[in-house]
Amino acid sequence: MSASSASNNRSTIKNYYKNNPWKGRFILTSFILLLILILARAVLPHTIIYSATSWLKQQNIDSSIESININLLSGIVSLNNAQGSKNGEPLFNIGRIDIHWHWTPLKDRTVTVTKVALDQFSINIEQYSDEMIIGGVTFPLTQAAKVNDETAKNTPATEQSEPWAASLGEVVFTNLDICYLQHFSANTNADATTIFVDYCIKLEEMTWTGNINYATDKKLLASTALPVSSTGDFTLNGLSITDNKLNKKLLVSKTNTLSDVTISGLENIHIKQLNMEGLWAMQRDDKQHKDAIRFDQLTLNDIKLNNLNTLFIKDIKMNKPGLYLVKYNQADWEYQQWIPANNNADSKIDSKLDNKTDTKANNKQDLNSSPFKVALNNITINNADLCYLDNASTVYYCYTSDHFSWQGDLSYSNSLKLTGKLSLSNLNIRNHSIDRNLLELNSVALNQLDIKDLNTISIGEFNLKNLHALQRGEDQNDSTLAFNNLAISSIQYSSDNINIDTIELDGLANHFSKNENGEWEHSKWLTQNKDTSVDNADKNTGNNKDKTTTDQPFVISLNSLTISTDNNMLFTDNSTEPAMKTGLQKLDLDVSKLDSTKPDSDSPFKLFAQTTRHGTINIEGTAKPFAEKVSFDAKGKLKGFDLRTASPASKKTIGHIIKSGQLDADLTLLAKEGVLDSNLALSLYHFNIKPMSKKDAEALDEKFGMPLNQTLILLRDKDDSIHLDIPVTGDINNPDFNPMDAIIKATSKAATVTLITFYTPYGLVYAGGNILFDLATAMNFDPVEFKPGTADIKNENKEQLNNLAKLMSEKPQIRLTLCGLTNTADLHALYPALKTKKKENKGDKNAVKITKEQSAALTKLAQQRQINIKNYLIKESAITHDRLILCEPEHQADEDAIAGVEINI
Repeated sequence: MSASSASNNRSTIKNYYKNNPWKGRFILTSFILLLILILARAVLPHTIIYSATSWLKQQNIDSSIESININLLSGIVSLNNAQGSKNGEPLFNIGRIDIHWHWTPLKDRTVTVTKVALDQFSINIEQYSDEMIIGGVTFPLTQAAKVNDETAKNTPATEQSEPWAASLGEVVFTNLDICYLQHFSANTNADATTIFVDYCIKLEEMTWTGNINYATDKKLLASTALPVSSTGDFTLNGLSITDNKLNKKLLVSKTNTLSDVTISGLENIHIKQLNMEGLWAMQRDDKQHKDAIRFDQLTLNDIKLNNLNTLFIKDIKMNKPGLYLVKYNQADWEYQQWIPANNNADSKIDSKLDNKTDTKANNKQDLNSSPFKVALNNITINNADLCYLDNASTVYYCYTSDHFSWQGDLSYSNSLKLTGKLSLSNLNIRNHSIDRNLLELNSVALNQLDIKDLNTISIGEFNLKNLHALQRGEDQNDSTLAFNNLAISSIQYSSDNINIDTIELDGLANHFSKNENGEWEHSKWLTQNKDTSVDNADKNTGNNKDKTTTDQPFVISLNSLTISTDNNMLFTDNSTEPAMKTGLQKLDLDVSKLDSTKPDSDSPFKLFAQTTRHGTINIEGTAKPFAEKVSFDAKGKLKGFDLRTASPASKKTIGHIIKSGQLDADLTLLAKEGVLDSNLALSLYHFNIKPMSKKDAEALDEKFGMPLNQTLILLRDKDDSIHLDIPVTGDINNPDFNPMDAIIKATSKAATVTLITFYTPYGLVYAGGNILFDLATAMNFDPVEFKPGTADIKNENKEQLNNLAKLMSEKPQIRLTLCGLTNTADLHALYPALKTKKKENKGDKNAVKITKEQSAALTKLAQQRQINIKNYLIKESAITHDRLILCEPEHQADEDAIAGVEINI
């Protein structure tokens, strides 16, 4: 530009300024401000960096800041790569901070930040009773408190002015690492023993997309509510909290999202969905249960919180939740290690003072505040795993289930209320102390469930399928108690009564047993508390209870009870040798009209059962179970009972084994107002017993008053049967009835009457117990022989059995005894090595001894042979089971002994 043109421009500006003085001044002022802003933009970042690092240097902190970018026009401030350390130890690190804001709303007293971003942020925070150190910078706590108190006292009251408003938009935090250490002592006295908490928190990502507003809504300002409002979505990923004192993870969370968060004054909070994936809390030193709390996924839909005291959730869904509780003793739990223990006496005193100061205010709030209310609709829990371990006892149980579902309304205010239906599938409760299942079931369903409170419950239908309880051995199906289906309809429960329409139980099965010491096997499930002091304390406390209180009688009403099963119900007594095994293989029971409010009304019942050895039980009658003095009137029959079942028990108690015998009985069961007047009419067929020793025989003969075998001979009819009537009398509430004593008494009396009535008139002389009476006519049939080592009936023997069946059909009064036998050929067939050993010993019978295991195998083979014969005659020829009596199997080593079954009348 030439000098003349420049001179012309200056003159033009001067003329414009003279002609338009106000406009000229405005333009000049704006130009100067622009220059200042440009200068500030260029100098301010460096000034801030220098001031910050210098100030930190005064705190003995070595720091560096790569850059600070400030764009005043667009409203953006950025800080990049700030670091600080002390004595080589890192104190803080900031990868990047971005803050975006708008200038325009400031004129309306509103601060609007559109975005805050923080990346690669790490810092150490230490708190003591006298100061706090953040990133190496010390902030006194006691002085600040005093200054604040003085400021509050000296600040004059001013009129309330309209508050500033604020609005926050997007928030993005990534890669955060914060360590927080707190001591309950002053910094100078702090050491490892004064640590209160020592946590490190790591966070991969936290984002908020939406708006958070304060005081921007005029309606909220006019109300008493806190003027906070927001709409948006929240995400939290990769959260980890480590307890450095325990060197374990306190919490690990994978992914968390809040969708469509709407807040209006904290009195109206609505979240469309909360979703959490992968949470683990309170890490443990256990490979199987690594965490005390965990779940794979938790989803809550349509969450509403009103007035901070009313919570509504439409749906809750949880996958693979886990809970592991460990109790060390009566007062200590495993989770308590995660609770910081504060030993600061000053803080305790301060808290007491605060409590006293706020007592009146809190009492007023408690009186005026309404109880917290919760309402839920649907709950679904899949693959739950909950465990409880009590180290003070033998309790170590784990609960698992595939699916839990609640559909309906669930609410809690002052009491719990439910209306809907509940279902649960594949439930298992396992006792890990003995490695057995306490309970296992396929499904549970409660329909039309209505709980108004815990004392008013109504259930339309209750169904439970495939239950197994108290597992006995390694086989999970070997249970003490099991059933296929339990259905209960119309249950009405209140605090002092329960009314049920029907109970139907199908497929009942059980197996109760005693061990070798005579103790019940299922007693191992009883809890054995190692800490007896607690039990004693409980007992002492119980003794001090008010004994003047009287309980109201509980009312029970049941319209119909039905039990039906074709499964085995067994009892095994391992205290006998051999073990005594007995039981039922079929049961039908019907009971109706049970009502404790009508104690004088009759309740009809029917019972039919079949034993595992074909015996049957039929009883029918009425009873008054709720009467003050119980009454019943029933008649029944026992038919075809195999008395050999009781042989191990008789061997143990009276030293005799039952070689053979079958029992029938006509039962007259009568009790009037608690007084028994019943009678058992017993019939014993082919009843033969054998003493284990001469001493046992003499002992039982002395108890009978005469030799037992001769007593039985006197009682036998021509068909080798014995008939006895045994009265059962006395007080039903305190019965003095011993079955063995009653049998002995009845047998002795019957034998005496027989002697006097039949034998004395004929001049027979009783000669010291050596008279034998052959009153039975014996008829032996050809034995049924089996192939050595087998129990299969040969085809050539079937014609023999068919002829035998034809005879029994023609002579319905006769009964057969089937005695299974084994011989040496059976032994060699089962154990071929013994045959070679016999040859080596040149046939010496005493050289080869049969072991206990081999004897049991031979007994089982002989027993199976006689059972197969009996089953064949029942199935193929319709012979009733009570006419076929099994005897005790035997092994015979004689050369002419047979491998088969002997048959005689």
